Amino acid sequence: MRFCILLVYGLFFFFPTLIFCANTHTTTPGEDQKLFVTAVIRDAFTLCVPFSTPVATASLWAIPHHRGFTALFQAPQTFFLTKRTKTLTMRRPLFTTIITLFLLQLLGCSIGCLALSPTAHHCMYDEIMKKASLPKPTMVQELPRKGRGTWQTYTASTEEDDAGVWAPIRIMVSEKDLNDPSKYCTNIGENRPTFLGFDKECQLHDILTSRARAELLQNVIPAAIKLHSDRLSVRQNSSPLIVPRSIKESHCKHFTVPEEHYTTGVKDADAVIYVAAGTHFPFAVSCLAAEKDVRPTVGAMSFSISGLHHSWFAVRVIAHELAHVLGFNYEQMRAQNMLSSVSISSFQQKKGIVTSVLTKQKAVEHYNCESLEGMPMRDEQGDNLRMHSHWDQRYAKDDLMSTMVTSGAGFYTAVTMAAFADMGFFKVNFSMAEKMNWGKGVGCSFVNQKQCTPDDYKNYPEMFCHRNTSDTRRYCTSDRVQLGICSSFSDDQCLFIQPLGFGSCRDTSSILHGSRIGTSSWCLDGESLKVNEEVLETEPQVISVGGVCVEVFCGRKEVSVRYLGDDDWHECPEGGKISPANTSVDFAEGYIKCPRYEEVCTITPSGRSGLPFQKNGPIHDDSSNRK
Repeated sequence: MRFCILLVYGLFFFFPTLIFCANTHTTTPGEDQKLFVTAVIRDAFTLCVPFSTPVATASLWAIPHHRGFTALFQAPQTFFLTKRTKTLTMRRPLFTTIITLFLLQLLGCSIGCLALSPTAHHCMYDEIMKKASLPKPTMVQELPRKGRGTWQTYTASTEEDDAGVWAPIRIMVSEKDLNDPSKYCTNIGENRPTFLGFDKECQLHDILTSRARAELLQNVIPAAIKLHSDRLSVRQNSSPLIVPRSIKESHCKHFTVPEEHYTTGVKDADAVIYVAAGTHFPFAVSCLAAEKDVRPTVGAMSFSISGLHHSWFAVRVIAHELAHVLGFNYEQMRAQNMLSSVSISSFQQKKGIVTSVLTKQKAVEHYNCESLEGMPMRDEQGDNLRMHSHWDQRYAKDDLMSTMVTSGAGFYTAVTMAAFADMGFFKVNFSMAEKMNWGKGVGCSFVNQKQCTPDDYKNYPEMFCHRNTSDTRRYCTSDRVQLGICSSFSDDQCLFIQPLGFGSCRDTSSILHGSRIGTSSWCLDGESLKVNEEVLETEPQVISVGGVCVEVFCGRKEVSVRYLGDDDWHECPEGGKISPANTSVDFAEGYIKCPRYEEVCTITPSGRSGLPFQKNGPIHDDSSNRK
């Protein structure tokens, strides 16, 4: 990171030289210089990016700071291919050209370090919670009910009515801090709270407009809550949920809690979340310490307004953070005796695994490995003595509870639902489990390997890739929402297609060869696929691509697509392929490979689940099997 910072400073120091070179290379001022600068910057970036891993540490909060860099790439790939080519003449000697190219390479590498996918969220729950000192919940022991096991459930502050019934969880959102202009940004330059204990100056991307607020409260948050309420049921309280005043000893003290929540309580709620729009990255926190057999009921969350540019992605990010508050976190799993640890290297490096009955069963089914010990949790490089609150990215990259929610993925899988069921406070509706192709049926050889190796791409080509610096093509990410390059997530040697900041199939500012961009677009793989790129010459330039974005329509178990240059819909059955060159002049040759139905139809463009709700689906209560 320090190297990246030095490169950025170098960029801004030498940027006037770049502009000077642009002036001396063109005879027409204004737009021509912009075309020159943006075009060669993009080429320099292309040269540099295979040697870096820019997206691995991306977080949603960082996006707006570098939006300008992304905008730089909205230009033709090289200035020789623009419609203004005839006005460009070379006038500088070789020495100046060499210096310019050096600076461009420096610039490209700098941007390579900063190029962040506009749809990548690195969860900060563990980083924040490890610094927190949480109060214990006020526990009220339930009276044993007829037919129940020997374990007992506790609730924070209120006792569940003995006549209470299992029903979808009711999550109440308190929006006091979204109604108080002193708590969110209205103008650039204001100081507003981060809700982490300090203030920060407002930037343009921090401003909470009335439209953004409405989008958040009317669409995004309700959709995220529905992802949980469609899948998780609790024994509902007939009494109001009383919030303990002791939460003032936690991070939640930075959020506004109405006085009546401490006294008369919150009616018709099984959990309450205090929400805000701070001037920092998005995060969620638990307000009370994890206790055995105590269902978490109080949490807080601050949103990043910039993330609302992609509401379909924001829904999954918020659902991810809500899951932590509802109990999907290391401390709660440890309290419920769901965890074990195993050695994963000769250096006694440890990895936490969830070994509770149902989670292990669903993991065995997904990976097709009977000897699987449990579902692996993330292990942190350099922090191996502390377990973490996410599934290991190698095993569950596209799961809702993976370390990084990327692109539009975040599948609410049966494995994640099983973890909730194993806690004992939830019944889960497995008919609403979303299928994840990552790791599906890979077998015990993958599971027992425990760590990535350079040859993974040979054995698991649908998951991993081989870094080839001579291959400049962009390929589809595993969740099929973006195009990207082969890169590693960290220092773990796991190489897979990482999304790039200008590669989204749904961002209209993206410029992708042969792609049809739109809110319902997905990325499909190409087979010997080549596209025609319009240039000034009489014959178009033919460019080889690894994948393209197409619009997708999901029928009843059928997928139809339409691609660039053709407005007709074409049926695209699983395992089949389409020859777009037959109907579109934008394609030269090759095929678009048809996807699996669940890959592009499980999550809707709005971020909601594409599965039809089944109220009476298979419900599982694991209270009798808990350790």
